Amino acid sequence: MMLSRVAERLYWMARYLERAEDTARLVNAYSHLILDIPVGSEPGWEVLIDTIDARDAFHQRYKRLTERNVIKFLLADQDNPSSILASIKAARENVRTTRDVLPAQTWEVMNELNLYVSENASHGIARRHRFEFLEKIIAGNQQLNGAIRTTVVRDHGFWFICLGQLVERCDMTSRIMDVATAAIGRKSHLAIRELPLLWGNLLRSLSATSGYRREVGPLVTGGEVIDYIMTARMFPRSLSYCIDRLEESAARLDAHLKLMRQIRALARQVTGVKWAELSMEEVHREIDQFQLSLGEVHIGITNTWFPPLED
Repeated sequence: MMLSRVAERLYWMARYLERAEDTARLVNAYSHLILDIPVGSEPGWEVLIDTIDARDAFHQRYKRLTERNVIKFLLADQDNPSSILASIKAARENVRTTRDVLPAQTWEVMNELNLYVSENASHGIARRHRFEFLEKIIAGNQQLNGAIRTTVVRDHGFWFICLGQLVERCDMTSRIMDVATAAIGRKSHLAIRELPLLWGNLLRSLSATSGYRREVGPLVTGGEVIDYIMTARMFPRSLSYCIDRLEESAARLDAHLKLMRQIRALARQVTGVKWAELSMEEVHREIDQFQLSLGEVHIGITNTWFPPLED
């Protein structure tokens, strides 16, 4: 078994990388939505701040809730731990301190991505450069994930990386779903033709459009979108898929029975609900409970493998 400090750094490296990629996907999809939806129908830029539950942190540093301030907060604000800039820097530091258990290519790609973000994050705030910046963040993360998936030995280190990635993906997917359904619920007065744009944007923010069309069909409806993102067992960003892989990764590490029970209970919270039949308010309540249970799983992981150093 590797040292707990090394395992913890690998876990958080994966979480930070997943956070940066998911934030890039979210901002990219929402920026496209603003260009497509009729003026006055857009949910507002505060939706992006609510997704990461950072209203208080945002208002401590910015007086006005404008597009530029929101995008700067999410892309280039070093003091926001959920920003792309801060996440990539934190991921790099964790890679630096675990270089002996990761392939040399991982360090090289991580350095390149960190350098690109440091030099271009502020330029990505403006719309004319934003999409190129975000696409490169996504591509850089996919390159890193590819290097890890194809070169890292399937030992303890690999499974800790999987744990971190999957916990963060569950967290971000459920947050995106929660805020999106709340925003759409408040827009119930919208014309029928405008609602598919909002639901389609939710699919786009999770790169789920292609999979949804193949498994569900071309018509985009709220209940089916929610059900797909929650329960699709073959889609890598659905909650069901991520929890299945989370259980597999924890089992590979011989997790304690208590943690395995927490993960299985998390799975039942998703599969035991008829999502397509719920109101937006009921969806919100179910996701709130899921978030609490996911937090308990993270605490379980921390207590199992990353105990605090003794004085």
